[in-house]
Amino acid sequence: MQSSRTRKRTTAGALAAVAVTATLLSGCSSTPADNDASTDSESSGTSSSSAESSGNASEKFVIGFEQPLGGQAWREMGLASLQALAARPEYKDKVELKIIRTNDNDAAQQNAAIQNLIADGVDAILFDPASSTGANAAVTQAKAAGIPVFANGGPYDNEYVYTVSTDWANAGTTGAEWLVAQLGDNKDVAVLEGLAGVPLNDGSMPAVEEVLTSGGANIVAQGTNGWNEADAQKAMAQILQSNPDVGGVYSFLTGGQGIPAAFADAGIPFVPVVGGSGYNGEACTLVNDADAGLTGNMVFGQPAIYAKGLEQAVALLEGNDVPQEQLFPPLEITNDNAADFCLPDQADNFQLGYNFPGLDLTVDEVLAFYQS
Repeated sequence: MQSSRTRKRTTAGALAAVAVTATLLSGCSSTPADNDASTDSESSGTSSSSAESSGNASEKFVIGFEQPLGGQAWREMGLASLQALAARPEYKDKVELKIIRTNDNDAAQQNAAIQNLIADGVDAILFDPASSTGANAAVTQAKAAGIPVFANGGPYDNEYVYTVSTDWANAGTTGAEWLVAQLGDNKDVAVLEGLAGVPLNDGSMPAVEEVLTSGGANIVAQGTNGWNEADAQKAMAQILQSNPDVGGVYSFLTGGQGIPAAFADAGIPFVPVVGGSGYNGEACTLVNDADAGLTGNMVFGQPAIYAKGLEQAVALLEGNDVPQEQLFPPLEITNDNAADFCLPDQADNFQLGYNFPGLDLTVDEVLAFYQS
């Protein structure tokens, strides 16, 4: 691995012919003429972008992060954990972050934003994939420039790209296996997928349904939770109008609050629920409604996987060997451990999973950056 300075000089020459298709504005947003979505950029960590020309900043690794869908608690906590780790003493003097946000999970916007990071001469790029192949043009440019790229948060289908992600397929089937084991004589279940078109949803749901049906469950109703608790509650309320006697509910990566609320509002006894947004309210709902008969398994990936990606990118830039693919098991919040996760002094939509094994991030550290 070349040093940061040497690689930057190489990158500058390699990028002479790169056509950048989106505009990068530091600290503000832009609206392309042909698209209502905006692209935001910010620098964080221990120095600003404008300081890069100074002697101290030139010693730092400049690491870009591209996020294609902001505003969700999971992704906001992921960014907070990333920034919190970068602010740690062991990182702040050697890492500068460049964070770019794009909207609507738009793969074309993400590709253009990554191209901007390449043009800026970053040392490494992390991105949460908007699709499994949509950034290939940018990845090809990064490869030519010698810039390592990490798919951080979800899968990506390119042999050049490192993967640091939750094992999302396992996250789906873990909950499905738990639900099958909880079902009694009533095998009828309702299933809510997350957000159609997103790789981790579309790649996980077939296996989920296979586990449920092969385990004897009968899927009698389906819908979508939109990875939003309010949408999960609304979808479940609609299902209960025509299927009030379901014996269990599977909701992919969201629903641990909204689904029990729909049952309570309808006056229907609780059934076993798989949710998994990782909201504080999910853990506290399990604690508060356990005596009323609620059982649940809230399976979710730690958003602090973003911080784990930063750790691995820095390790690679420092010349260490890093595995090409790293998939980590999801967290499970059940009736047995919900009290350990529930934070009574935080809001229901406070995102859990702010720490990652081995990083030891604290609530106070991430709160300095978390935008709820």
